Amino acid sequence: MGVAERREREKEQLRARIVEAASAIVSEEGLDALSMRSIADRIEYSPATIYLYFKDKDELIRSVVEEGAQRFEAAITSELETVGPDASPKEQYAATGRAYALFALENPAYFRIMFELPTGAQPSCPVADPENRPFERGSAWEAIVATVQRAIDGRQFHLPDATRGALIGWGLVHGLTSLCLSGHLSGDVTSKGEFLDLIEEAIASLFRGWDGGPESACCPSAPAGDGRSVGSAGNSGA
Repeated sequence: MGVAERREREKEQLRARIVEAASAIVSEEGLDALSMRSIADRIEYSPATIYLYFKDKDELIRSVVEEGAQRFEAAITSELETVGPDASPKEQYAATGRAYALFALENPAYFRIMFELPTGAQPSCPVADPENRPFERGSAWEAIVATVQRAIDGRQFHLPDATRGALIGWGLVHGLTSLCLSGHLSGDVTSKGEFLDLIEEAIASLFRGWDGGPESACCPSAPAGDGRSVGSAGNSGA
């Protein structure tokens, strides 16, 4: 590897460290705690170095959101590949629910920034701009709504509106996931595997309400968890 290539790789690595540090600070301390100096202190560089990569705080936060969106869509893609191309819309929708939960456990800082920060308190944050909410306006959300619509068209779901159905499903999985990350389920759910089982039960219950029939066989159990505690999973990436 030549000198120029090595320097370019080092620049990309430092940029990634800056983004990771920013996501951790916002997740742990809130948006007000984020500054070029706070990031510099965390990664042990000067604030001037941070400005070489990002012109201001807003550009940095936008990069954090973009990185989170890429990881989120990668999680969805992985789960959809697991169920396979011949999966029914119902199976695919269940897969997106599992992907959401897995993304949160493996990327808690990005999850909190993307889905839990109150946008009303962030007038200067690009996340507060609806056009920059990757889940709500981007390809992931549109694909999820389209999946629900296909299930409605195929008479797998009995719902009057695909978007409202997708919002209800999102609220269910998001609520359980947020409770898990905040430690409120620690008395009942003690491992990553147990939490994913809970998500499966929640999705199956939702489907029973939407199809009016017995529990569907199209919501198979996720692969067994690795036995790590939920607390340890929730702290990774933060």
